[in-house]
Amino acid sequence: MIISLKKTIVIFFVKENFQITFLFFLGLLFGCKENTNQKELQRPEDSRFIQKVLVEGLEEPLQIEFDQKGYVYWIERVGNVKRFNEKTGVVELLGTLDLTKETAPGLIGILLDRDFEKSRQTYLFYSAAADNGNALRLSRFELDREDKLDKASEKIILTIPWEQPDGQHFGGGMTWDNEGNLYLSVGADSHPTQYAPLPFENEGGRGEDEARTAGNTHDLRGTIIRIKPNNDGTYSIPEGNLFAQNTPKTLPEIYIMGNRNPWRLSIDSKTQFLHWGEVGPDAGMDSEEFGPMGYDEFNVAKGPGNYGWPYFIGYNRAYNSYDYKTGGYGEPYKPDSSYNDSPNNTGLQILPTAQPALIAYPYQVSEEWPILGSAARSAVGGPVFRKQDFSTNAERVFPDYYEGKWFITDYVRNWIMVVSMDEQREKVISIERFLSANMLAHSQPLDMDFSPNGDLYLVEYGIGGQGKISRIEYNKGNRAPIAQASSYVLNGKTPLELMLSSKRSMDPDGDQLIYNWEVKEVEGNFSQSLSAENPSLVLKNAGRYFIGLAVTDSHGLTSMDSLLVIAGNTRPIVKLKVLEGNQSFYFPDGLIKYEVSVEDGEDGNLIDGNIRKEEVSVTAQYIPSGMDYPQLEALDRQGNLNPDIKLKHLNAKGLIQKSNCLSCHLEDKKLVGPSFRDIAERYQKNPKAMDLLSKGIMEGGSGKWGDITMPPQPMLNSQEVSQIIDYILEINLANSSNVKLGTSGEYITKGFPKRTSGGRLDSYFQTPLEMGSYVFMANYLDKGSKEKDGLNLMGKDYFLLRFPVLAPEDADYFSEEGISFTPSTNDPGFIFTGKGGYIGFKEIDFTGINQVKIGAPNRFWHWSHFVGASIEIRLSSPEGELIGKPFTVPPAPKGEKGPFFGEAMGRPAVFDVSKTQGIHDIYIVVKNLQAKESDALLMMTGIEFLK
Repeated sequence: MIISLKKTIVIFFVKENFQITFLFFLGLLFGCKENTNQKELQRPEDSRFIQKVLVEGLEEPLQIEFDQKGYVYWIERVGNVKRFNEKTGVVELLGTLDLTKETAPGLIGILLDRDFEKSRQTYLFYSAAADNGNALRLSRFELDREDKLDKASEKIILTIPWEQPDGQHFGGGMTWDNEGNLYLSVGADSHPTQYAPLPFENEGGRGEDEARTAGNTHDLRGTIIRIKPNNDGTYSIPEGNLFAQNTPKTLPEIYIMGNRNPWRLSIDSKTQFLHWGEVGPDAGMDSEEFGPMGYDEFNVAKGPGNYGWPYFIGYNRAYNSYDYKTGGYGEPYKPDSSYNDSPNNTGLQILPTAQPALIAYPYQVSEEWPILGSAARSAVGGPVFRKQDFSTNAERVFPDYYEGKWFITDYVRNWIMVVSMDEQREKVISIERFLSANMLAHSQPLDMDFSPNGDLYLVEYGIGGQGKISRIEYNKGNRAPIAQASSYVLNGKTPLELMLSSKRSMDPDGDQLIYNWEVKEVEGNFSQSLSAENPSLVLKNAGRYFIGLAVTDSHGLTSMDSLLVIAGNTRPIVKLKVLEGNQSFYFPDGLIKYEVSVEDGEDGNLIDGNIRKEEVSVTAQYIPSGMDYPQLEALDRQGNLNPDIKLKHLNAKGLIQKSNCLSCHLEDKKLVGPSFRDIAERYQKNPKAMDLLSKGIMEGGSGKWGDITMPPQPMLNSQEVSQIIDYILEINLANSSNVKLGTSGEYITKGFPKRTSGGRLDSYFQTPLEMGSYVFMANYLDKGSKEKDGLNLMGKDYFLLRFPVLAPEDADYFSEEGISFTPSTNDPGFIFTGKGGYIGFKEIDFTGINQVKIGAPNRFWHWSHFVGASIEIRLSSPEGELIGKPFTVPPAPKGEKGPFFGEAMGRPAVFDVSKTQGIHDIYIVVKNLQAKESDALLMMTGIEFLK
């Protein structure tokens, strides 16, 4: 019994231990899984994402598609169909469609067949040459055996009448649902307007009355259609569209009607709901006569519906009814009983109930969603993230945090947001930025979608070769450490004691790091390895020493950084001091009095004569296109800041390298076209050289140098073309070297007449002169070391004089709140919002400055919703000493109709600063404590400093 009992007890404990061990193992297993899931559900750190530009130089790219073999397909509005191989990086032109030469949308839509790997078929939506601009057609094409677009295989699926050149807003988004139904967005084919486009003067309302299109149940314009393509090139109508087949005065293809300009379409793979962005009208304020201001929208449709345009906008805000007979306006339309009584209507008069937008936002800051910003807007759309859409082999699928969330973008405001909705997909719970602005570098995003590999692809629209395609990759695993090596001194007499530091090195995952320093003499036998984080050592012999730091994390990933140390010589200290004149800005016929000092540990100094004046190089350069201190510092790091380099032409040389100029031209001899020296010789003395050469570069041509045809360079803007021409014309000049100055003296700055547009700043803050810059530089190359040859070091100092007009977006300091800026357009898009904010500029010299003039419009184009604010200029901080008197910008006048340009935008704010002297950080503070957080206060176009 005892033995049995013991056995039983032993067996019991064995079982119990096994159970405990097994349960403990399960706990670890599920605990690990739970921790992994918890991490997946948390918002990922921005540093887990990286953006990579894949293709540049594209001409009006619009949409992307993916196959399962790693190819990315896209279209360009000019008619090109292209693809990119993700593995090899090769870009191929698959074909170019024959587009109408009339004013027309072009090639605006692409969708690969659902069974593309077998069928090799793709759907394209475009303006065919055969249609002469009077129609848009949806066609199916096949790729041939060489994967080229077989234009003879075209099957015209659908033709939609179009009224170019009067019509605008063309849509073009396409997608599939799980049932094999094809969705296509079609714009409303009319001019932009402020309010509902109902009045018309053209015959039949052409390009004007959108009741003829978006409000017409018998017209496919201003709709999203839903059809099922058949193998023979025809299509059938799926059940569940807005109108049943054979319903009088309707078209059965219509799934969604009441659209102005629906852009990118996406289907949520789980719910099969349709998502899209919708661009709204231009009004910045509500109107008693017409109705509500304009809104852009993001919409979700669970089924067919009427989304209201041109009778409703946003959350079913109603426009005032229009009387086509009298031309007057009456009571607002009603969403549940709207009607179309336009004489241009060919459909039903009583319309389906209007549906509200999911998200609506105006020009001003949205009270509901202030994160969306303010100013110009252009809602695009984007994909809904579902993890089920990716195979288990997909490399970089986004984390579960994004499950079911909608990625949206705005083409003009240049952001990517992530929208969280409730289970019914009827209410927005939150909107957040996908990544912080410093993590993304994109402009004018016009399409966005996930690839089969899990990456988020972006299409960036651009004219003249400015278009791009990039992708954003997610790294869920280990991230490489970041190595940063530094030393208290980088040069000096021997013995040179070094204190090396890796303090700024870090690991984004918090891993323990292993440090390895390698010290090697560049031309010698000395070599030493160090493993401390921050070691010290003494270099006894003169020479150049390479010091490398490698940091390795616990997973074996390594990052490196390096330093170059000179032992045996000390770098000279050069100072270029302004004794008289403004140290921030140059003025026509302005006097700059300066002096240079040089101190060298081995050579002596300039004052005592140990260093001769002739050994110090002092130069002055004028750069027509302008320059700033960050650019100068970057040039210094690259070794491009010395007395012999013409800063004026650095950018021009880069542009020539980047474009295809060198495939036809060389500097000294003829290639396909004439050499740059030959061009300079012919045009140097021609007063019209700039105009003649600009036209040749921008437009191309032939006959000037025999039968040679020069291709156009439309990707270059006017400022870049001017820089290239300046470089070419100065190649043969004997005095083309930089202006040499003495170690002390005076210099007179000049103002030069403007030859080209100065971009956004010049558009709204116009001056007759170029907004260039002067760079003054002093250099001294010392005599090296007595211990060893070749250890010469250069000391330099420089200062920059800018044209006295600054752009607000170029400020050095910005308030965290109260500023909205849209860099992707040429609108005056720097706007102060809410209670206000501030910008600041470093070290502004007030010598000789009597006034500061700030462009602060309270209206522009059709934007007249600005409520005004006070503007102050303060020293040292936003709360610092007030200079001049505060200036009050009033609210925009009511009741006046735009567009507003020039003086109609409002007068500038002028400040008397004549009593302020010296160099100061300045802050421009804009505030309106009575404003709502959703209010837009004023725009800021430029800041001018006047003598």
